[in-house]
Amino acid sequence: MATVTEVRPARRRPRRGVTWAVVIVLAVVGLLVAAEVAARIVTPQIIRDQIVQNVGLPADQKIDVDIPAPLLLPLVVVGQLPEIRLSADDVELNGITADVDVTAQDVPMYTGADWSSANATVVLDQAQTRALLSKVDGFPAESVTLDPPDVALDTAFPILGTSVPVGVTLSPAARDGQIVLSPTTFRLGGADVSADALRQQLGPLVGSMLEELPVCVSQYLPKAMTLTGVSVAERGIVADFEIDSAILRDKAAQEPGSCDGDR
Repeated sequence: MATVTEVRPARRRPRRGVTWAVVIVLAVVGLLVAAEVAARIVTPQIIRDQIVQNVGLPADQKIDVDIPAPLLLPLVVVGQLPEIRLSADDVELNGITADVDVTAQDVPMYTGADWSSANATVVLDQAQTRALLSKVDGFPAESVTLDPPDVALDTAFPILGTSVPVGVTLSPAARDGQIVLSPTTFRLGGADVSADALRQQLGPLVGSMLEELPVCVSQYLPKAMTLTGVSVAERGIVADFEIDSAILRDKAAQEPGSCDGDR
């Protein structure tokens, strides 16, 4: 008689361990995502508050903070941001208003270390340029218009008892914390005359009209900002600055600068 052997199906191993592993992994991923989102929200606010405090801006000043990094959380943990970009419109400092863009490299978050570099672009539109020039004694700022790549001035000067209308083209340059406007061309009776020709023909009769006009901008900005270049574009006068990282911690560097060589 044949013997029948019963074959029982193999028991399945419990999958409880695998399930818990999946749950733990998903929980960790969720926490990391939440932490990354929190870092994206909190870090720009911290940076903004530090800028407002260090530079002395109004508490409600709107500043857009961009940190161009795929993942921000590891950078926050390390405490150094490879790059930050800041932009703010209508920033008012010491009576002068302008739009400001800043880019800084290797910015420390928790220590007193220096950043590797930082640059700012300050833009004054025509109205803001007139407001700046109005602080120069005797200068007819209301007659100024921006005519890229120069500044144009329509005014008049007296010659032999007669007021002669004249258009002046002023070329900008950066020098010792000042925007220096140099007359290059004059327009008399619809004809252009170079500054050199006018000096030869009329000389002292036109007085200061032929002289450079220095406009100090450093006195309105933190001492840590050094003027490096200036130009005139469609959007306004564009002034470029380098920013010393001393502005992060040094009260003296946060104070307004000057144009007397002691910056």
